[in-house]
Amino acid sequence: MTAVVKRGLALAASVLLFTLGLATAAQAAPGGLPSSFEWSSSGVLVSPQPDAQHDIVSIKDPTVVRHDGKWHVFATVADTSGGWNLTYLSFTDWDEADTAEQHHLDTTAIGEGYRAAPQVFYFEPEQRWYLVFQTGVPSYSTTTDISDPDSWSAPRNFQEEMPPIIADNIGDGYWVDFWVTCDAAMCYLFSSDDNGHLYRAETSVAEFPNGFSNTQIALEDDRNDLFEASNVYRVKGSDTYLLIVEAIGAEGRRYFRSWTSDSIDGSWTPLAATESEPFAGAANVTFPSGRWTEDISHGEMLRAGVDQTMRIDPCDMRYLYQGMDPSAGGEYSQLPWRLGLLTQTNSPCDSDDPDPDPDPDPDPGDPAARCEADFRVANDWGSGFQAEVTVRNAGDAAIDGWQVSWPAAGWSVDSLWNGSLTADGSTVTVDNASWNGRIEPGSSASFGFTATGTSAVPETACTAETG
Repeated sequence: MTAVVKRGLALAASVLLFTLGLATAAQAAPGGLPSSFEWSSSGVLVSPQPDAQHDIVSIKDPTVVRHDGKWHVFATVADTSGGWNLTYLSFTDWDEADTAEQHHLDTTAIGEGYRAAPQVFYFEPEQRWYLVFQTGVPSYSTTTDISDPDSWSAPRNFQEEMPPIIADNIGDGYWVDFWVTCDAAMCYLFSSDDNGHLYRAETSVAEFPNGFSNTQIALEDDRNDLFEASNVYRVKGSDTYLLIVEAIGAEGRRYFRSWTSDSIDGSWTPLAATESEPFAGAANVTFPSGRWTEDISHGEMLRAGVDQTMRIDPCDMRYLYQGMDPSAGGEYSQLPWRLGLLTQTNSPCDSDDPDPDPDPDPDPGDPAARCEADFRVANDWGSGFQAEVTVRNAGDAAIDGWQVSWPAAGWSVDSLWNGSLTADGSTVTVDNASWNGRIEPGSSASFGFTATGTSAVPETACTAETG
């Protein structure tokens, strides 16, 4: 073989390796997410339950949490007159979902009239459940007992009127689908206008539920490409946020597009964002029991916790959604929406290690009491920075106190909130505040601080206490 041929083969091999490297890199996505998604759908899991006072034709827009060994689902229901309200059901396993009793919330303090598109979460600073929904403006009710449908408070509003920036851009659309996600310092209220705009308002965690202002356009596109039903999640074990928004396809069918960002109020980078390669849609969902819907529409991820940070596990991605008989048609409120569950079938996680964020040193003496600390630099201005630390109950029992520590890292804490600071020169320790020490399984607490010096993410240790 001549030297020229050898050099030619070597060059070809280098090009091939470079090309393969690019292809491998192209498959990577932030937060341990895949660059494309594949799903398998259940059959219909939840159907409407009409009664003498409620001539219900559809159930849609589900929100769901797992708490005290049960799934708690809230959803919109529509009746034959075109009226909208909310319903609640709970059950232990998904095969019980369709027979679980539905409690229509118009008979509670939530009241009659237009209520739709709920979102439920536990706001841990107040130790209180919030149910967010639309009444024409963004509204909410609260309770301390999610399992008691009669315990919800009368609705109050996050914002009393449409912000000017929405009024200027909404056209002939509708202000809908309100969604709250918080980090350690701020809470954000997202909404859509059925006209190609995703909006974001903000308030501090300390002020929540009051003070939502500074409404901005977070994302914009053509009307059908950015329609409604946004969800924003924090990806467990990372600083990545996942945004999904419902779109309307070429044939009028619903599907979801997705984006990622390294902050809730940052810019969004497309992930799986086309009808042919969606986050979830007819193109990437299979139906082992038979295709009962061509629409993958408004729903919610099954979360890795219940609190306001909206955390999801990239190794256990499931999505509760609404679908309907493909042959159905007519006025939107009369469409026969039902609920089904998607399960991701192309998880990037090693099946032998399903948790991408395991506790590196669980307490062997009490495996039921275990916490994890997620340290994140939220803002960096060169000479200093702001950090957020989320403390999660990763065990099976409630935590009655926690302590997070890390080695001193060449920077000094100036001020800290939601905790008590101790620094002995070599170790920095933060203990819970008096009001956020108790954390239920799957829930979290958080603290934050500002510091002087160069930012760095240290190795943290978390110690949990039980009563």
